[in-house]
Amino acid sequence: MLDYLAAYAAAYTQQFRESSQRHRRDGGYSTEMIAVTAFIVALALAALAILGPKVMAKIEGVSL
Repeated sequence: MLDYLAAYAAAYTQQFRESSQRHRRDGGYSTEMIAVTAFIVALALAALAILGPKVMAKIEGVSL
C-alpha cells in the first residue's frame, strides 16, 4: 500500500514539474512588458504634470 502511495506521489510530482515548465515559455516577456508599460505611463504622467499648467494658462488666456 505504501509503495502504491509513493509511486502515485512521485508520478504526481513529476507531472506537476512538467506542467509548470510548459507554462514558463514566455521567458520573462510578460514581466518585461509590465515594466516597459509602467515606464511609459510614468513618462506620460510627467509630461502631463509639466505641460498641463502651460496648456491651462493658454486656454484661460483665450478671450471670446
